[in-house]
Formats: sequence, structure tokens, C-alpha cells
Amino acid sequence: MSKRIILWAGLIVLGALLTGCGNSQLEKFSPNEIVSRAAERMASLTGFEFLVDRFGAPAFLDFNETISFRRAEGQYVNPDRVYAKVRVIAPGLVAEVQLINIEGEQWETNLLSGEWQISDTNYTFNPSLLFDPNQGIPFILANHLKDTSLIGMEEIPEVPGKKLYAITANMQGEYANAMTYGMIDKDPLDVKVWIEPNTFDVYRIILVDPADAGEAEPTTWQIDFWNFGKTFDIQKP
Repeated sequence: MSKRIILWAGLIVLGALLTGCGNSQLEKFSPNEIVSRAAERMASLTGFEFLVDRFGAPAFLDFNETISFRRAEGQYVNPDRVYAKVRVIAPGLVAEVQLINIEGEQWETNLLSGEWQISDTNYTFNPSLLFDPNQGIPFILANHLKDTSLIGMEEIPEVPGKKLYAITANMQGEYANAMTYGMIDKDPLDVKVWIEPNTFDVYRIILVDPADAGEAEPTTWQIDFWNFGKTFDIQKP
């Protein structure tokens, strides 16, 4: 009996220690400091892979609203190389376009023929804007999140068993509008960010663009990151 009492007492003490560690981990950094460290970490990485998914109301790539963005998956190499496969939806057509941006010069595959051609970045989605140091995701994280709140430690399904800081915030849409070539409008956005507590790698960002007049639902953007610190061979086509 005495051994059982000692065992249970030990488990209770261990549980208290673990709870205390969890609380201290949450209290160690303020939400703003966590986000600031995450922005610095992302800007310093040699590269990573990313996925941008759009859910809900469509987001159009052209002024005539005939071609809508569905998703983009690719690789980023710091400071100025991006490769992405972009899935678009047009009337009667779902297609995938490849994009390469190197030092501000961009190429894309033709929507119909698949052949590489020079892009006009004034009229084509430019994935390098997502990571631009003066207007992209690291810049927004560091400068333009408001009312940040650390709501706890959470997992995401793609990385089971890994507890991440879960932070909510809001931001003015004008920054996301510039970063996404106008696909996100300038209305205020709700933001949620999942950040690894040891490395401060950003695993996921969700932006909710409120529904406009005539839209039945908002547009939700989910941006995932992985393979932090990797490099990729991105060359001119």
C-alpha cells in the first residue's frame, strides 16, 4: 500500500511540474514578442516550401473576374527566388500554371499550351510578393498585426504531436491586398498564426477576408510552411 501511495504522490508532483512548465512556457513571451521572433526567423531562413489555399468566396486574378485563384504550392529561396504551381479556375476549365520569379523577373507557363513565356507582373500573380521584405508576410507579422492574443498551445493535423503557439490578431486589409495582387480586399482581416515555440518557425497562417456585398460567405486563406531552412534549385526556364 505504501508503494502505491508513493507512486500516486510522485505522479501528482510530476503532473504539477508539467502544468507549471506549460504555464511558464505560455508566460515566457508576450504575443507580440512571439510574432516578432517568428517574423525574424522567417526572414532569416535560407528557404522553405509553402502552400496557399483559398476557401469560400472566389478570388479573381483578372479585372474581368473570369479567372479565379484556387491554390499555389511552391518553394522559396532567400532572398529572391520563387517557384510555384498555381491552380486557377476559368469558365469550363481548371488548369495549373507554373511560375518562376528570380530577382524580380518572372516567367509563367501558357494556360493553354503549357509553354514557358515571360510574365507581365503588372497583370499576373507574383508569388515573390508573399515574401518581400518590405510588404510580404515577414514584414506584416513584424509591423501590422494588431490586438494579438496568445490563446494557448495547439496542434495542427498535418503535424500531430507538436504543440504550437496559437495566436489570434487582426490587421488592415491594405497590406494583404498589396501582397496578393489585389485578391484580398482592403477590409480588416481576422488572423490566426501557429508558431513553433523553440524555433519560432511559422507553420500556418489563416486570414479571413469578410464577405462582400452579394457574397454568401467570406474568403479564407490558409498558408502553410514546411521544410524550414532548406534550399531548392530554382533556375530560369
